[in-house]
Amino acid sequence: MSNDNDDFSSMLCLDIYLSSLSGEAYKKVAQNIKSKSVFPIISWDVSGNYLQKNHNSLQETDRQYLEKLSKKFRWKLDINTIMPHYYEALVVTNVKQEIYWVNEGFVTMTGYSEEHALGKKPNFLQGKNTPENVRRDIREHLIANKPYAGTIVNYRKNQEEYVCNVKIIPIMNDKDKVTHFIAFEREAV
Repeated sequence: MSNDNDDFSSMLCLDIYLSSLSGEAYKKVAQNIKSKSVFPIISWDVSGNYLQKNHNSLQETDRQYLEKLSKKFRWKLDINTIMPHYYEALVVTNVKQEIYWVNEGFVTMTGYSEEHALGKKPNFLQGKNTPENVRRDIREHLIANKPYAGTIVNYRKNQEEYVCNVKIIPIMNDKDKVTHFIAFEREAV
């Protein structure tokens, strides 16, 4: 998808991997396709190779940092087995759920700087439309040191609401004690 004038009309199948697009990029491609008479497209998913390349290098940076933390805190885990294929934001909290580290994707997604987030609990991103049952469910899972996966309504620094898919994993050290939580997040499309 190099420009807005791409001709989709001769394609029977447009394969572009939706999971690699940000919400805004997906909307742009979807609008472009809808605005053209492209029948008969049988199926389509959206792939942005430019995003995937950038995402892969950022993910490798995140992996390297997590490996350093793993050594420092003697985490008992294999980073490669817990990292999802795709995420945008990554948040590490201590056992009190205070933010210890966020990746560059968190800053991009939320508009908050790393400095602003450090020491705060991630619930500072929640607001009036964040369902109480979701808040309660997350709290209960974390208190029980169980993984959580779900969708939550969060708010950016500019107060714009967004829906976020989140996967939170409790991390144990070599003494089988939970010391941190890692949250992998991506904006829902």
